[in-house]
Amino acid sequence: MVASDVYEGTRMAREMDLPGIKQLLQPLEESGTLVRRTNKELLEALDSFIVVERDGSIIACAALFPFFKEKCGEIAAIAVSPECRGHGQGDKLLDYIENKASSIGLQKVFLLTTRTADWFVKRGFSECSIDLIPEARRKRINLSRRSKYYMKVLPPPDRSSSLVL
Repeated sequence: MVASDVYEGTRMAREMDLPGIKQLLQPLEESGTLVRRTNKELLEALDSFIVVERDGSIIACAALFPFFKEKCGEIAAIAVSPECRGHGQGDKLLDYIENKASSIGLQKVFLLTTRTADWFVKRGFSECSIDLIPEARRKRINLSRRSKYYMKVLPPPDRSSSLVL
């Protein structure tokens, strides 16, 4: 008998995941879809990254940067490996991030995008003004990228959920 079970899990990133995260992000950085991050920047932000791991390989990643004062968080660096696109990995990752954001007291999530707006709109995001982005983040936006800004109001956390974050 041959087992066809595949281990797959969504979790917070660890240092050992850095090469897999870099492998996912690099082509998107090179195409200009994502902002280029140095190794140092990635390492410093690693605690904010969530990964989807399948059989020991990182197949998707994203980051959640909370702005607690404003009760919102930025979703950034979303990437799914090309061979896994179209199979719900992005949805799974986004659900995890939204649940995580809600569980830490955030009421909204926002993102900046140059190319994938339709995907986010289908998942409940609405285009918003730059004025709704937290000031600390607004000051660091590279306006030459001409990003559009999207926001989503999160439902209150489900206290009966057993989500482990």
